Formats: sequence, C-alpha cells, structure tokens
Amino acid sequence: MIVTCPKCFSFDDVLPPRRSPDGRIDYTCTGDHGGEGPFRWSSTPDAVDLPSPRRTAASSSSSATRAPRAPRAPRPNPDDASIDELLDPLLACVNPGEPFVEYGVVEYRFRQARPDLFLQHVRERGHVMLGTRRNLAASSSRFTRALRKLESAGQLVSVKGPGTGAWRYEQSIGYWARPPRPSGPLLTWSMFCATQGRSAEWTAEDRALFDTP
Repeated sequence: MIVTCPKCFSFDDVLPPRRSPDGRIDYTCTGDHGGEGPFRWSSTPDAVDLPSPRRTAASSSSSATRAPRAPRAPRPNPDDASIDELLDPLLACVNPGEPFVEYGVVEYRFRQARPDLFLQHVRERGHVMLGTRRNLAASSSRFTRALRKLESAGQLVSVKGPGTGAWRYEQSIGYWARPPRPSGPLLTWSMFCATQGRSAEWTAEDRALFDTP
C-alpha cells in the first residue's frame, strides 16, 4: 500500500514502516517540510497491516494463483492542480549558467515577472511575511513543490544551504540551478539583494504588493 505523508501529502520520501514494541506502526517522511526536516507519525496496527513471517509463509502457496493487487493511488492533494501552472514561470526564474541561487531569489524574480500569478497563489495560501505558518504558506505548499517537480523532471538541480536575510529563519533552504550541476559559491538572497540595491529584509514595498486589488 502506498503511504502518503500527512504533513506534505507526498509519498516520494516516506520510508518503509517499522513496527514498534507496543504494536504501533511507525513512519518517517524524509522530506524537507518547509525547513522543519523529517516528519514522523504512527498508526494503529489495524490501519496498516505489515506482513509477518508466519503469514507470509502461510500465504506463499496461494500467491502464485492469486492475481496481483493494483497499488492504491495516492491521496490527492488539493494543491496538485495548482502546481502545473507554476512550472514554466518558476523555471524561467532560474537562469542558465548561474550558480545555485537561494530560494528567495527565485521567488523574488517570480514576483517581479508574474505579480498576478504570485498574488493569486499567496491569496489562496498566504505568505510568511504576512504571518502565515511557513509549512502552510505558498512558498512551501506550492512554489517549492513546483521547483521540486522541475527537479524530478531533470530541469533543475538543487542543494541545501542556509537561509539569509528575510529567509534566515530557514536553517536549511533550497538553492536552485539549471543543469549541469554548477560548482563554486552559492548566490544567497542577501548577496543578490546587495546587487539590486535593496534590503534583504521584507520592506514596505514588498508588503504593499499584497494590497493590490
């Protein structure tokens, strides 16, 4: 059975379950979860049935004649339908030939290039500069998920590094680049802001965008 992480609603990073001494089933999702790191949860034995050696031996004789059961489809995530429209705009915000750039650089470029699309998603999911919890905000629930989908498709590569400036609350944040994988120093959000002559913190101008009708 495909098990989906209840925190990020993905099954890609869920490790095989383990049975604890009290009989509960323990799971670990190794995903980033907006910088919070791996997420662990448990379920009762009747929710997920792990095969035991005795049951495996008892059923081995009938397995040859029993038709294989199709894997259960993963539970749909309400944000999935919103991810695809972000792929091309976000890919355009990572320039070929650049070093790895901090996530904040990608989001800033996206906000500048497509303020309409950026605002649409932020109004639906919120943003950390408005006080939204970081694991629920559009930055994590949609924009970063779209970047990961581009990475899975081979169109982007990533590494982890420290968050800087307004993003410093993220001890580990994604840095993104076009393949082939670049070498050399990372381009942080703070360094990028210095080249743009703007503050690396949220500004009144940044927040004013959300007042756009």
